[in-house]
Amino acid sequence: MENDECRTFQTLEVSGILFVMNPPIESIHNSGYQACLVVAGGGSGAVHALLSRPGASRFVLDVRIPYSREAMIEFLGENPVVFCAEQTVRKMSAAALKHASRYSKHGALGIACTAALRSTVERTEPDEAFIGFQTLENEVFHRLEFPAGTREQQEEQLSAFLLEKLADFVAQ
Repeated sequence: MENDECRTFQTLEVSGILFVMNPPIESIHNSGYQACLVVAGGGSGAVHALLSRPGASRFVLDVRIPYSREAMIEFLGENPVVFCAEQTVRKMSAAALKHASRYSKHGALGIACTAALRSTVERTEPDEAFIGFQTLENEVFHRLEFPAGTREQQEEQLSAFLLEKLADFVAQ
């Protein structure tokens, strides 16, 4: 195969996402949707995978990464009670849909991911992530809890999960 040549990244183990997800990424790009993606705390590997394939401009309108507390508050226009929660991802995907609707004449899609992955900061909450997809007609939300592992492994799992659920959503 032509495309399975050297796609190894030394710092992030996302090479599996790029190779394994090629067919679904092409179907995402060709879905007719136009999306604004917002990721915080994790999920950047999915953004990378989407933008690394030809045809990304048919699907991706804008990407936001409000990583700091202040940036998230500015993006949402409010201070979420909990940053990694279903309520927050619902607000994020609604804001992303509103943003996408400004640029898309048809098929606007808001995609959001908020994650609390392994960190150097002590917390009592589990390592988990919430993802959401919203159109004017439909909305779907998922939660993913991570087993023990490195942050890089969790990022790869989250990004693969996000792409898998995105492919399912646009195929409906």
